[in-house]
Amino acid sequence: MPAGEAGAEAAARTLAAGGLVAFPTETVYGLGADAANATAIAHLYAAKGRPAFNPLIAHVADIAAARRIGRFDARASKLAEAFWPGPLTLVVPKTEGCPVTDLATAGLDTVAIRVPAHPVAQAILRAFGGAVVAPSANVSGHVSPTLAAHVESDLAGRIDLIVDGGPVTVGVESTIVGCLDAPMLLRPGGLSRERIEAVLGMALARPPVEAESDESQPLAPGMLASHYAPRANVRLDARDVAPGEALLAFGPARLPGLDAAAAVMNLSPTGDLDEAAANLFGHLRALDAESPRAIAVMTVPEQGLGEAINDRLRRAAVAR
Repeated sequence: MPAGEAGAEAAARTLAAGGLVAFPTETVYGLGADAANATAIAHLYAAKGRPAFNPLIAHVADIAAARRIGRFDARASKLAEAFWPGPLTLVVPKTEGCPVTDLATAGLDTVAIRVPAHPVAQAILRAFGGAVVAPSANVSGHVSPTLAAHVESDLAGRIDLIVDGGPVTVGVESTIVGCLDAPMLLRPGGLSRERIEAVLGMALARPPVEAESDESQPLAPGMLASHYAPRANVRLDARDVAPGEALLAFGPARLPGLDAAAAVMNLSPTGDLDEAAANLFGHLRALDAESPRAIAVMTVPEQGLGEAINDRLRRAAVAR
């Protein structure tokens, strides 16, 4: 149903009844379930086919609600005050009596929290009144959804409600920062490392070990090795296009073999990383729908949002 007051109220009723609701955030469409309802979260895992060891992000309406489920030290508070609402997730210790279920946190003693900026997400969270886990509203491992139509394509018949708020603006998931000791970048995303480090006045640490396989328990959502993956194989840093391949281009350059490509989409003809981030998942989906032999991907600079884009592309390219 369309976004609006009626949509927010319907979403809140559905969540309270243990149902699953897809709705837009500024990053991607999320699939929401009551964070305190283990049965609803089990249904969410089943609908997505999501590994139960991959923790979920609890979305709340404001910092006061976040403090009811997580313990914030001075650095975490500084980041929350600077960037919430927005595309930043903070991983912090749970409060005593934290209502977010162990199933949602994958048994960890920490909780991942975000205050989304999207007005539709805000309206739903305020109408519901509690924390809502909301991983991307797609089949686990598939390309993340940036339109309601993407959600319907993946999850029709598996969930209760889709609230259509139009296309999202950021287009890649939230940046995740662990605030347990030294602040650590657990997942690049829609807020750049540089902006976070400027507020902290220090460099973000890197995780000791990234997820090496899909059997490893990640420290945070989105850290599985094979993730965000289309059906076609993905070939990174392409300098040409082989027969039968589709091309995910970036910038104005034309690669050899382009004219014979199965399909071509450009993340940003002008080389704008914000535009590329917004287009990433939609373009991957469109190319994958052409059933190419493989998807060749041009090099994207490893700076600003390019770090998050390349993180997603590397995970999409992991052998499966």
